[in-house]
Amino acid sequence: MNNKIRTKIIFLFSLITILSGQNHQSILKIHSNPKGSNFWWLEKNNYGKSFIETEIEYQWKLNNKNTIYQITFSNGYKNYTTDYPVRYVGTIRYNVRHWLFLGESFIKHNFSDNTFLRVGKYYRDFSQYLNDDLSSGSMLISTNAQAMPKIGLVSSYSIKKNKNISFNFGISHGIFDKEGYYDEAPILHEKFLYININKNNYTVGIGLVHEAMWAGSPPELGNLPDTFKDFLKVFISADGPYTPPHANALGSHMGIWDFYYKKNNGNQVLKLYYQHFFEDTSSFRFRNEIDGLWGVELKNYIPDTNILFEYLDTSHSRLDPPYQDDYYYWNYQYRVGWQYKNKIIGNPFVDTDHFYNREFIKLLHLGIKSEFSSNYYKIKASRRINIEDDILYKIILGKKIKNNLDLNIFIANNSDNHGLGMGISYIFE
Repeated sequence: MNNKIRTKIIFLFSLITILSGQNHQSILKIHSNPKGSNFWWLEKNNYGKSFIETEIEYQWKLNNKNTIYQITFSNGYKNYTTDYPVRYVGTIRYNVRHWLFLGESFIKHNFSDNTFLRVGKYYRDFSQYLNDDLSSGSMLISTNAQAMPKIGLVSSYSIKKNKNISFNFGISHGIFDKEGYYDEAPILHEKFLYININKNNYTVGIGLVHEAMWAGSPPELGNLPDTFKDFLKVFISADGPYTPPHANALGSHMGIWDFYYKKNNGNQVLKLYYQHFFEDTSSFRFRNEIDGLWGVELKNYIPDTNILFEYLDTSHSRLDPPYQDDYYYWNYQYRVGWQYKNKIIGNPFVDTDHFYNREFIKLLHLGIKSEFSSNYYKIKASRRINIEDDILYKIILGKKIKNNLDLNIFIANNSDNHGLGMGISYIFE
């Protein structure tokens, strides 16, 4: 173990020791994964962790009156380096090392009940309705890649004359990785605005989320604009100062129109949602028709059971070229695409290998989680329906012992390969 890694571990344990006198919780998880080929749902939407036979994760969390602290580290994360510079076409060849690296780790300070600041490595503060545990993955920021370093401010506001109408909004900035490709890593700009209508037992919400990659230094283009004046252009998706002139905005932009409906009937909860994906003006105006993620989730319609159905469609991305001709998650300026640490940031089924091809997706996805007594099971199963394809699945059977010990076994597949593994989780309080 090199000195950098040793220093990180000493710092983390020192911080935990200093704060151990306060109210906190920590969880130790160990997974013994099957040997052999990678398995889809053991690697996808797994917080950026890669396939490793024995995976160890430790998470520590402290809640006090106004601030939440969280630290997560695991040996399932990879350190990607490359000795092979990449240019316009080609595949990035990585040297991979497994160490203990930070996962989702942050400080979240609440200034009030409505406003908070979060700093660290974390995922998203929008699409709060989405069940990441069962979903195929958010169209923008899922748990497929590692959490990106960010700082974000989030708030909400209710109309005084009509308490049934509220707004949620936020802005954050982060930094990507060099990915063995960029000379300087690009910057992330993120903002969102939701309007919510709250009635007696249901909520309807419409949101607009905007993501932008900008600045950085791709090898083909050199240093891209990165001044404050350029940021203002990125903020409003204004055109960039390129030669020859073109109609594309400065940076790589994408986002979602986010629609959701949530109804509570006693302990039963119904959720309906649609994340309409866009990458330019045409798809912003729904010229890519129904593309995006459609979902429904039922909670306690069967006692102690969550059932989630999703339909993912990206097949309308080039209905009217060249006006409407999108390569989802990819941009000619940032050829690695919408990735962080070599993993897709959004839905893992959306193809990003646009060095060579574009792939259209029509996918059905099922997620189920149920508890009975101290036992539980969870199923994730997905199948593409626009081609002949296998069902990709993961099934977990587990038992909770005395509320702090969890034992489980699981089976997963990838095409014709099937593997059996086991896991253990212990909560220290």
